Amino acid sequence: MINFKSRGRKCGRAVGAFLAAIVSTAVAGCAAGGAGEVGYVAPAQSMAAGSAAPQVQASKAGGVVGVWEGLTLASCATSAPNRCNAQQKITLTLIEGDSGLTGFYRCAYGTMNCLGMNETGKIVHATLNGGQVTARVAMPDGTSCIYTGRTAGNGVVGGYSCYGGGALLESGSWKGRRSY
Repeated sequence: MINFKSRGRKCGRAVGAFLAAIVSTAVAGCAAGGAGEVGYVAPAQSMAAGSAAPQVQASKAGGVVGVWEGLTLASCATSAPNRCNAQQKITLTLIEGDSGLTGFYRCAYGTMNCLGMNETGKIVHATLNGGQVTARVAMPDGTSCIYTGRTAGNGVVGGYSCYGGGALLESGSWKGRRSY
């Protein structure tokens, strides 16, 4: 005789394990920021077996370390209608430390207030790949912005995108010059 009660428990456990695997995969994907995040992604670097993780070389990082002052211009296509062509004055201060490039962010009124009234922020991670610089700024209200740009001498031209809860809040262009 077949024990259906025993089989039901085994199937229930298998289905439960399967559902748990699907949920954990979905949560991991959302936590990774895959919900439409746009920005520059550095190409993968190969590492020889047993070698340490690649570090930013001091001479390359020195090319972006300093105070960068510039302007942002919000795109009408990807920003709220009331933020169309909003312009802000921004300052990115990049510092090289033991853990890589980090720093500080400041925003000031241009033609409109700073997005979310965030006038300060912390650069939590920055990279330099050739002449391409990328900086992630964490804002006090929990939103974040990614600034990317191509450096040439003491100038930079690029784009930015700001996110809140995984959703794109605003994006546009930015340009600046190193003042120090």
